[in-house]
Amino acid sequence: MPERPRQIETISRRILDQSPDPAVRWRLLRDVLRVDSNFPPASEAYRSLLQSRQTRALAAAQQRNGGWGRFHSQDSTLHRKFPTTEFAVARALALGLAPTGRILAKTAEYIGAMLTDDIPFPDPAEMNDRWPVGVRLFLAATLARLQPGHPLLNPERSLWLGILRRTFHRGTYDPKEEQQAHLDTTGARVKNSYLVLDNRYMLDLLGSEPGLLPPDLEAVFLGWLWSRVGGIGYLGAPLTCPPPSSPGPFERWLTTLELFAGTKLNWAGHAVQAIEWLWDQCGPDGYWDFGTRSALSAVLPLSNSWRRRQNRFIDWSTRILILLKKYEIAIGEI
Repeated sequence: MPERPRQIETISRRILDQSPDPAVRWRLLRDVLRVDSNFPPASEAYRSLLQSRQTRALAAAQQRNGGWGRFHSQDSTLHRKFPTTEFAVARALALGLAPTGRILAKTAEYIGAMLTDDIPFPDPAEMNDRWPVGVRLFLAATLARLQPGHPLLNPERSLWLGILRRTFHRGTYDPKEEQQAHLDTTGARVKNSYLVLDNRYMLDLLGSEPGLLPPDLEAVFLGWLWSRVGGIGYLGAPLTCPPPSSPGPFERWLTTLELFAGTKLNWAGHAVQAIEWLWDQCGPDGYWDFGTRSALSAVLPLSNSWRRRQNRFIDWSTRILILLKKYEIAIGEI
């Protein structure tokens, strides 16, 4: 609908008129209104973000090597604000920190050193033949979110693209072909494991470079992922509408949608029903509110505090507006 892009801009400007906290202001200017970062209001918003309490908390918890303790698997004996490096990276990107900035550039160097085996992976190893392949996937997928053009990603993308081609070479998903492709290339037995192609890390890795997948392969891969009854691996939320109403399952549903929207793949044609549902949730005041945030969320809060109830509306609305803007851009490119 032609009025929706204008509605996205109108709601964004209404939020900005309320002088929101730095992360909200920066993300609306950069990701929704698409203001040039050198424009004074945008550059001032980013400086405020770098000085904000939330950014300072990330910097204070970051270790000298560039990580935040364990990389992928949380240590349940510790209660940390940033339980893993993966979570901290997701949090930093949600706030709008630049991948080239001091915090995330340091993390990218850290990941690179692990990919080249210069330093060890910090998590306890699983005692199976999948673990070495899984570690490299976790590392490469996270690096792809920060520096999608990094040369260390080339062999990892080549490996998984080869497995993807073999798995779908008949035009549909073939689990036996996938299992054999792994045995032939990685030596890993992947049946009923996290290393099958439906996991979230695959989207981060193979979806971060435009044109990597041939159009026919991309089409069948996306269609298979979108229609999976169990959803995407590690999130487990099928993209049906309406989504689950409780905070945890809803967070996984929305995160799955955002995961697709963050790729360079042609995802928008699959998302029409989900986007329509989100528009229907916009209240008469022009805001979205999905209630208390899930403990799983690395995205919220964007504001410094939700003690002021209005900040909850602002944060949810900002999150949805960013997604809707990505959708508008994506359908314009189809």
